[in-house]
Amino acid sequence: MVLKQTFKNHFIIFEFSLSITILFFIGWWYFEFDRDYLLVVGIFHLLFTIPSLYLHIEYSIRNSGEEIEINPNEIIVRKNGQEKRYSISDLAKIIVYKSASLDKWGMPFTAMEYYRYARLMVKNGEEIIITCLMSRKVDEEVRKLSGVPYERKKGFFCTLSWK
Repeated sequence: MVLKQTFKNHFIIFEFSLSITILFFIGWWYFEFDRDYLLVVGIFHLLFTIPSLYLHIEYSIRNSGEEIEINPNEIIVRKNGQEKRYSISDLAKIIVYKSASLDKWGMPFTAMEYYRYARLMVKNGEEIIITCLMSRKVDEEVRKLSGVPYERKKGFFCTLSWK
């Protein structure tokens, strides 16, 4: 399976933020561009939109131009014309960072809960990061790597600086 950023993944992940923003402007129009509506609802809206925008930009920059191929025996990372190959035995651990609301029967209430990523720790200290902009089912993709210890960390705001 070859993973890379696609416009479709960008749109699907950012769709919740975009939808809420459109609803915000429709509401502002409905209330005839009332300043109080803009102040109260606008501040509340920004509190939830800015963090998701931050995560989207952070994930975009991290995996920009990167292509990760996951095979049963190895992982191939291609970036800037260079290729690195990692055997499955080279992996020390897989950590998936994901909101609990994305589990089965969960329901995300904020845009930032849609963002998740996997950190593949290599025994030599390197890291391979696969974000939801490369694959919306990051956890399922890395679960295919059998024999590698798997860890799950639940969080509300899954920034790449979280270790």
